[in-house]
Amino acid sequence: MTDLRTLQADPFTFRKALLIDTDAGRRPLDSVLDVWQRSDFVSLDDGWRAVAGHSNASPSLRGWLERPRGHSKTSDLAAMVSWVLFASRRSIRGVAAAADKDQAKLLRDAIASIVRANDWLSSILDVQTHRVVNRHTGSDLTILSSDAATSYGLTPDFIVIDELTHWQSRDLWDSLISAAAKRSKCMVVVITNAGFGGSWQWDIREAVRTDPDWHFGHIDGPKASWISPKHLAEQRRLLPQIAFDRLWLNKWTTGTGDAFTESDISDSIVLENATRVAERGWLYVGGLDLGLTKDAAALVVVGKHVGWTEEVESDQPKLPTMAEALIDTGIIESDLTKSDEPSYHYHVGSGRLRLCQLHLALPGGKGGRVSIDEIETAIIGLNAMLPLSCVAADPWQAALLIERLNKQGVPTEPVDFTGSNLKSMAMATLDAFTQREIELYDEPTLLADLRNLRVVERSYGFRLESPRTNDGNGTRHGDTATALSLALHIARRFDNETRTQITGDLLCWP
Repeated sequence: MTDLRTLQADPFTFRKALLIDTDAGRRPLDSVLDVWQRSDFVSLDDGWRAVAGHSNASPSLRGWLERPRGHSKTSDLAAMVSWVLFASRRSIRGVAAAADKDQAKLLRDAIASIVRANDWLSSILDVQTHRVVNRHTGSDLTILSSDAATSYGLTPDFIVIDELTHWQSRDLWDSLISAAAKRSKCMVVVITNAGFGGSWQWDIREAVRTDPDWHFGHIDGPKASWISPKHLAEQRRLLPQIAFDRLWLNKWTTGTGDAFTESDISDSIVLENATRVAERGWLYVGGLDLGLTKDAAALVVVGKHVGWTEEVESDQPKLPTMAEALIDTGIIESDLTKSDEPSYHYHVGSGRLRLCQLHLALPGGKGGRVSIDEIETAIIGLNAMLPLSCVAADPWQAALLIERLNKQGVPTEPVDFTGSNLKSMAMATLDAFTQREIELYDEPTLLADLRNLRVVERSYGFRLESPRTNDGNGTRHGDTATALSLALHIARRFDNETRTQITGDLLCWP
């Protein structure tokens, strides 16, 4: 083991000794770095030395690293931060800011993983929930998320920013970059994926790219040695092309969203108007995105064609229903026998999806709140018009309403916004449009929300998000698109449970 003083003196030596967890077990970080990673580290090393008090030179103290998905963004930030907290000769203060609480947790966990893998470092760095502290010098890192309150008043020695292009608001960025100007040797490192042209992040990126005081690094497409062609091909199949280009090819996207192409949306607009009368063979489900103060509340009803069973009188030869169905499909052949029992006709559902109803409630009145009574009345009315098999809602704000609706006979189900559910909602929505399974009527609010949807990577895969907007009637946050995603998520589950059930010799289509 190299002497700790030697490791504190140089980040390059630190990386050669630092063990990290890999698929092949624990390996020294420097031994598994790709060329582009090593280049970024070396370009920023002098700045980190200055922050730690190991250099009196005036190196570049600004870095912008633009990398595709899966290219060790958070892990490399964690390695940089671990060294400077470990190595600084004086007590320093750092801030790490991530896109949201989930991303902030990933950064904290990446630092914790490094500390666990290196006993000599675990005796020095204490990784807490939102802080990392050097037990001996008192140096610390505070981990924030862009959805937290802004941080005016900070005077940090270094700032690291994870996934800036996923931040909804620039408030925290403005706070941090102004704080960096308070110290002559404050290091700022941004590491992020490509984002959206015309956004505030694009403006910052272009200013940085032409600023000689910034190290600007961009990786043009997937270069990581650990990403296999098979994995990349799977991602290309799963994601819309425009989202794949941004996330994996690291190309900045025009417009505000990348979940769908314009044809994905325009091709779905085939209905004249909303559905007001229930039709045989259709199952109806609702999705509720309940905003109370900041956002609107949206209720969307989706119909799914699942087919039906019809009993008819017949004097034609009759077989048990299971056999008859199998004959119809050509699976078996059999002589028919006379029977005076009724015949059953099976009308198989197409699985088509249809936007049936949309109700939007904007904050209003004293305190600018959405009326829960209004939403409840709307759901009960829609249930009378189109009997709902289920209404799905996030219980975080809708728990009381869910309880009230269930008592009134409206089947309602809580859908927590966990990683697995958010991924399922995203997949159900993407599939509905890219596979041309859904039909819409011209509903301007929903169409605008769909065009703004973005595919965002997370530890559990990906989810759909919308930028916060203000259309003059109050702040909105893709409310109708979220409600539609909830309805499509629950409709897919009903498909798995009810499309085909075989019991004994009975084949039943709902």
